Amino acid sequence: MAPVPGAILNGLGVGLVSAVGDVLVIKQSQPLPEWKKSTKTKEEELADLKSAIEFVSSHLDELGIKAGGTSAEIFDALKMLLEDDELFEVASAHIEDGWSAAAAIGKAVDEFSELLGGDPTFDERVADFQDLSKRVQARLAGIETALSIPEKGRIVLVGEDFSPADTAQFTDAVVGVITLKGGPTSHTAIICRSKSIAAVVSCPDAAGLETGERVLVDPVGDRVLVSDDESLATKAIAFVVINAEPLIPVRANIGSLEDAKAAHETRANGVGLFRTELLYLSAKTEPSLEQQVASYTEILKASPEGPIVVRTIDAGSDKPVPFLNMPEEENPSLGVRGYRLIAEHRSFIEGQLKALEQARLASGREVWVMAPMIATAEEAKAFADLARSIGSYKVGIMVETPSIALIVEQLKGVLDFISVGTNDLSQYLFAADRMNPSLGALLNHWQPALIKSLASIASGAKAAGISSGVCGESASDPAFAVVLAGLGIESVSVSRSQVTAVHNALSSLSLADAKQIAKAVLNETTAEAAKATALREIANR
Repeated sequence: MAPVPGAILNGLGVGLVSAVGDVLVIKQSQPLPEWKKSTKTKEEELADLKSAIEFVSSHLDELGIKAGGTSAEIFDALKMLLEDDELFEVASAHIEDGWSAAAAIGKAVDEFSELLGGDPTFDERVADFQDLSKRVQARLAGIETALSIPEKGRIVLVGEDFSPADTAQFTDAVVGVITLKGGPTSHTAIICRSKSIAAVVSCPDAAGLETGERVLVDPVGDRVLVSDDESLATKAIAFVVINAEPLIPVRANIGSLEDAKAAHETRANGVGLFRTELLYLSAKTEPSLEQQVASYTEILKASPEGPIVVRTIDAGSDKPVPFLNMPEEENPSLGVRGYRLIAEHRSFIEGQLKALEQARLASGREVWVMAPMIATAEEAKAFADLARSIGSYKVGIMVETPSIALIVEQLKGVLDFISVGTNDLSQYLFAADRMNPSLGALLNHWQPALIKSLASIASGAKAAGISSGVCGESASDPAFAVVLAGLGIESVSVSRSQVTAVHNALSSLSLADAKQIAKAVLNETTAEAAKATALREIANR
């Protein structure tokens, strides 16, 4: 049933801007032909399959260039999946059995997807993999898969969710996005936040919207209104800067040279998260020490002034790195990823630390290093000892597992700093994988259990004399950044598009005010109430 005029559709808001536009429902493209046996020779089918794969791969290159920045790395990873030799071998075997090229690639991808089934960690990657399969099959059938989005007007896209290839096709006419599924850390949410597109995700009631309807996308209010009255949008807090400097440093998250250059143009105080794994997602062979030094040096020199916090490789789970030859696991999110790679790939991690030290010296920059996926105090000490034996930099860890979050105070004398990755901490805290599009509500950073965990982490770090920061997506919310400062967190690192907004929020009130706001939020028992209380308390200051 279509929502009536004035209806309110609830979801999770992304960003601070609202928008009114005309709905464009993105439906599945023309159905693909049913799989069938071939009427061609095996040689012809193999040639057709190779040609279709080459076409789609080339298209991914174009989308990567168009997307730019960190998003371009996603297309490199997708291309790697499509061009995998083992996948082609499996498809070739089906052609040998008499199937058409389209059926062969479809069956091969289904088999690979089945191997990843049963683990919600791979829901989004499997969806991307199947999307590639459909694009190859569509090319073979002569079916167009490109989204038909107007170049002009004010368009609000509505769909179940959008793949990386879809978001790269968004035109300047797209002012809003509504997804039935997805969460605040989904690819769609990240892209919309970076491009300042009004978005509401995890909004199942939007399934009743029809193309041509006028809607108001109101992310601050976590809702969509069937209305063209933009005055009904929930007003974002207008932070009035009263301090020369923010309560705590605001740093930028980067993953590439382009990111570093863009962050340098903001008011960021250095880099709070350099995702080094993004440099390796499409590398089929391990880069040499010299190559790594050159790459790191260039990025360090281009980064904004201030400390640069570098995370050692966080491969595994949804971020496979080809040259590491990581084995398949039944539950990769709970398996060998991040620092745990040291058991089988110690030489690479040592090489990365050596390259970073040489790059630090060559660039003259202040470099901090931290390890991801640390679960015990013993692991934290082992990494700290290794890092300090190789380079002269501050050493820390990511706090992403509940186990390490509970014992931060025991790390006194072991570490110089910690950085909380709220994306992963949330998924482990709530047993809700952040790639699962059906569990977005549990990954809302206003969840009371997460806020109480952050308060405990900040307290433990202070007791241990360790600097604490937050680098997850939650820090990009200006109001939440105020709460973090009030909880005792000592720095935040955010998406570069949000640096100014967060900087202004943290420059608009006193630390005493921030502490009172955080205290009020800690008394709430639902995410909705926590957010409402924070906004009300901030507005009253």
